Amino acid sequence: MLLVLFICSIKLLGQNTSLLVKGYVYDINKIPLPGVNVIVDENKTGTITDLDGFFEVKVQEGQTLLFSYVGYNTQKKKISSSAALEIILTENTNVLNDVVVIGYGKVQKKDLTGSIESLSNKELVKAMTPNVTEALNGRVSGVLVTKASNRPGADMNIQIRGVNSINFSNEPLYVIDGVPSQSGMRHINSNDIESIDILKDASSCAIYGSRGANGVVIVTTKGAHKKEGFSIEYNGYVGVKTPTRMPDMLGSKGNGMEYVNFRIAQWTNKFGESSLSSPSFLTDDERRHVKYGEYYDWLREFSHEALTTNNSLLLSGGTQNTSYTFGVGYMIDDGIAGSEKFERFTTNIGIEQRLGDRLKAGLSSYISFNTINHGSTDALFSAYLITPIVGRFNTDGTPTFSHRPDGRVNPFLQDQNTKNESEGWSVNSSAFLEFKPLKFLSLKTSLALQYDGAVNGSWTGTDTQYGQGVKKPIATRSEGINTNLVWDNTITFNHKMGIHDFNVIGLFSAQKDTHKSSGMTGDGLPYESDWHAIQTAEQITNVNSNYWESSMLSFMGRINYVLLDKYLFTVTGRYDGTSRLSKENRWGLLPSAAIGWKIKNENFLKDVDWLDNLKLRFSWGKTGNNSIGYDITLTKLNLSSYYLNGGGVKGFGLGGSIGNKNLKWEMTSEYNYGVDFGLFNNRVSGSVDLYYRKTSDLIFQRQVAHVNGFSSVMQNIGATSNEGVEISLNTVNVSTKNFTWKTNFIFSLNRNKIIDLDGTKKDDLANRRFIGYPINVYYDVEQAGIWQIEEKDEAAKYNAAPGWPKIVDQDKNGVIDANDYKILGAPTPDWTAGMTNTFNYRNWDLSVYMYARVGGLYNDPFTYFFTGINNQDWNKLDVPYWTPENRNNKYPGIGLDCTWTQVLSQVPGTFLKIQNITLGYTVKEKLLNKFRMKGLRAYLSVQNPFTFSSYLGSDPETIGESLETQLSLYPLTVSFGLNVNF
Repeated sequence: MLLVLFICSIKLLGQNTSLLVKGYVYDINKIPLPGVNVIVDENKTGTITDLDGFFEVKVQEGQTLLFSYVGYNTQKKKISSSAALEIILTENTNVLNDVVVIGYGKVQKKDLTGSIESLSNKELVKAMTPNVTEALNGRVSGVLVTKASNRPGADMNIQIRGVNSINFSNEPLYVIDGVPSQSGMRHINSNDIESIDILKDASSCAIYGSRGANGVVIVTTKGAHKKEGFSIEYNGYVGVKTPTRMPDMLGSKGNGMEYVNFRIAQWTNKFGESSLSSPSFLTDDERRHVKYGEYYDWLREFSHEALTTNNSLLLSGGTQNTSYTFGVGYMIDDGIAGSEKFERFTTNIGIEQRLGDRLKAGLSSYISFNTINHGSTDALFSAYLITPIVGRFNTDGTPTFSHRPDGRVNPFLQDQNTKNESEGWSVNSSAFLEFKPLKFLSLKTSLALQYDGAVNGSWTGTDTQYGQGVKKPIATRSEGINTNLVWDNTITFNHKMGIHDFNVIGLFSAQKDTHKSSGMTGDGLPYESDWHAIQTAEQITNVNSNYWESSMLSFMGRINYVLLDKYLFTVTGRYDGTSRLSKENRWGLLPSAAIGWKIKNENFLKDVDWLDNLKLRFSWGKTGNNSIGYDITLTKLNLSSYYLNGGGVKGFGLGGSIGNKNLKWEMTSEYNYGVDFGLFNNRVSGSVDLYYRKTSDLIFQRQVAHVNGFSSVMQNIGATSNEGVEISLNTVNVSTKNFTWKTNFIFSLNRNKIIDLDGTKKDDLANRRFIGYPINVYYDVEQAGIWQIEEKDEAAKYNAAPGWPKIVDQDKNGVIDANDYKILGAPTPDWTAGMTNTFNYRNWDLSVYMYARVGGLYNDPFTYFFTGINNQDWNKLDVPYWTPENRNNKYPGIGLDCTWTQVLSQVPGTFLKIQNITLGYTVKEKLLNKFRMKGLRAYLSVQNPFTFSSYLGSDPETIGESLETQLSLYPLTVSFGLNVNF
């Protein structure tokens, strides 16, 4: 017994023995690695290797050492003695071997020849955007996301490398789980997305042929993966939205006398001093408010704080032969003005069954339902317009109807008496069967269905701007349904034979699209029935219904070949046929080719220690734009209504345009030059791309002699170009045992211009199209300042006066007219940039994301309306208007009926946003094990905390939004969230 106790005690003493462990850390080429973190896993103490890769560290016998280094896989080593160690770290596959989705397959990033960028689920979730489309802004070079409004559920548009078409869509093709569509990504929960891959150059997009001219966005949702076990993943946050950057209106924030003084000056200058004693100057109620200092800030009172929350739960797992996933998500995004609200419910289902080693089958379905309460479209506009000397309630406590007789209606009443909702859905389902007769050969067939649509309803009551307290309600109902059926059949050969590596794919695809829509309006409804009893209206108008379908057949082949792991070759050809064009022109071949050279793998660079990766890329390809009308080649009749024999009859007559069976696709050819690099153990890595893109055979409506009743014909006669530079840079600025600082930087520059419009290379002045300039330009007179008092005589020569806008006389003829218009700029940025800084200290992480647009000149109705419209009954922006004492050089004099005030709508688009700051804490693994958890992270996030811009409106990203249908406020959001894994 004593012997047993003695042996046990010796064993226990041995477990606590302190050892001094020494050794070296190398890469796979036996090159020493300095700066490698050597950490004792149990207590997080440790050291760093020196210039020779040498380290020494004290450790208890039985403990584990962790060896980690930027760009390399972390390695663990359990210590049982003080013997010298030799550690070999392998390159991190996340840096060199990231898998990129390229369409009908995947490729390692190191073998990529085209220009493709990816965003992972982690990056998308961190963006915390209700519409995942916005997450691409500033995070992917060459991509510009534009939004028409900040209202909940508002749509967004994507431009990849500029705009190509003048008359048709420039939106990219979206491929969601293999289904090509034009529906965008608004219906997808970012938590459900595995990755988004953006195909930018024509060589990459040519695999989608006649639909790839505007780029391709491939969305891969979380599906069933081959793994055993079971896991639960929860991601959610709740936040509070607060209006920020509220425009300063006269008399806001309780400073009502500021507006009163402005009104006195305005009426005096416009109508004379005698007008101040007229009843029109101030109503009795307005005089009462001024007398007692009762001022009302309509904009700030109508806006309010709001809740936003997004919650997702994903269950996944599998056995040796079966994998499955099931996820649900729910989002609420309340608006910060009126009753606006966006709700979305999503489900994600997937199952994959492996029937032996050669056969597998799978099903997946992504279903999304959303409801948007648009609120009153023009209530916020009224909140801007109503002056602070009008209160929300009358003296008897009833709501004020309008701020003046026939004036703007109380926005609270408008919002209460308006219902404007959309109910949308999207179902994306697919099934596949894959057979591998050989290890390197795969045969796959898949059938996919996308079914989406929306029902829109609006009801406008009597107590609204439309009803004016008199008219009976009006209601409109419309709906649209899209069905997209795709059948893909592929054969894939993927085999490496010594120095040769082949990936070959062939495709046969058939697709059919159908669209159905209808709508009607009922005017004069007898009771409040929303849009559900339009048949009871006194008058039913705008009755319409539509149906169209189109189909496409495709054959495609692609060869990826790698020689000696140095030389890369890609050749793609797609042969598309579409029903949208006539039989003579519906088929077309879209080819592409690309080469790459891994210079780092050459013998003369293998021993260059500071260079980890260097690859040159060149590609060329042709793509088409199939986003044209389904009946564009046909001659159509117009429907007209006539009064005949005491009643209305319908008749058909010739339309204005004759069909053209010779129409072809708008075709885009593009050259792309790229370089990928990694330096200093990949502490500095990135890519640079230069491109030139030309789009020809643009479809235009050409005017023709009025023969046989037709005045125009559609023809392929125009051409445009885009060229630019894209830079993506990733750096590890600091990397120590406990602290890292990483930076991701994106830069994009694009130059767009028109090459030809009608074959004559002449300008189209009527439509503001100019050869050698961008498709969209700002063509207007140029403001040189404000006429000053000492310039009175000179101003009179131009029929102007002091305090009026001074316009540049471009032709020096003493008259300001249409001949003095010039191209002032374009409503596109000169360049854009995005930067994310990520800091990690032990278990804490901090990320700061900023986004900038520089340049561009925009036509902004908001700035023009609230500085240039000289309406004596509406409020205006608080800016330094010209007076004899305040001789500013921008804004006209108070109350002056000036000409050429449209120059005030010329607004520069430059801004810098600190768009997201997130602080997170990850709970230690040792603590999580007690609760059988795999991961727990809590975080606090602030969105839109800082915006630097000269724009007078709320958000410089929404310059140009419609005042009566899209006007919105800019939210600052503070959120708390959790990421939990079991």
